[in-house]
Amino acid sequence: MKKGKRIKDSKQQILVKKSLIIIFLILLIINMILLILRGIKFIKNKINDETVETFSSLEKNENIRKIDEVNEKDKNNGKDTEINNIITDWKLILINKDNIIPNDYQLEVQEIEGIHKADYRIVEQIKKMLNDARKQGLDPIICSSYRTKEFQENLFYNKVKYYLKLGYTQQKAEEEASYWVTIPRTSEHEVGLAIDIVSKKYQILDKKQEETKVQKWLIEHCTDYGFVLRYPTEKKDITKINYEPWHYRYVGLEHAKIMKEKNFCLEEYIEYLKENKN
Repeated sequence: MKKGKRIKDSKQQILVKKSLIIIFLILLIINMILLILRGIKFIKNKINDETVETFSSLEKNENIRKIDEVNEKDKNNGKDTEINNIITDWKLILINKDNIIPNDYQLEVQEIEGIHKADYRIVEQIKKMLNDARKQGLDPIICSSYRTKEFQENLFYNKVKYYLKLGYTQQKAEEEASYWVTIPRTSEHEVGLAIDIVSKKYQILDKKQEETKVQKWLIEHCTDYGFVLRYPTEKKDITKINYEPWHYRYVGLEHAKIMKEKNFCLEEYIEYLKENKN
């Protein structure tokens, strides 16, 4: 009887130990889950904090400050901003990091290709260019056209966040972002004079876009419709924008022809006109 009792007691002890081990493991798993949940919450809060910090600091960005300073100066002078002091042709409005869109800029857009819009004065030329390209068996599609200020802000801020996640400093993230997405109120898309066109077969916005038949045709013939390739790779130091073999800007037939002959980007052409103005 004693031997049987010892065996029974031993089994009970083993069972108790197993139970304790199971309970310990369950508690361990629960603690691990709680730690993971806390970690996720911490990361979310950190991202949110970084986002808030990004947005608030953007207001202090050198380019943004420059915009605010120009606006205040214009307000104090009691006159409207002229994007450029000499050239008044609406087709030649120079918009870049140093020339912002005036607060009182008047714009009337018209729909094109379904969901897209552009300045109503250039819509017919866009249609003609796209139709002629399609007659050549090509497949051009508009991937971006007129943008509101709010839409441009979202694009820019998202690009800044992208670089922040890569480990860039705030200042460096904003600088790098501005080479790919123009700072709000400095984008030609915001005045409806620029369109981004890609091949339906290849819609990635990278350097390979220039290798498509669509871009080869457009780069060669866009000036016949009053457009120019706005950001050529060899003009990056002047435009301060990376090469975009899909971004076309309307300048008018006469101006486009001269710019092509002289290999001018818009900044160079404006200076050329100023120097040769009677």
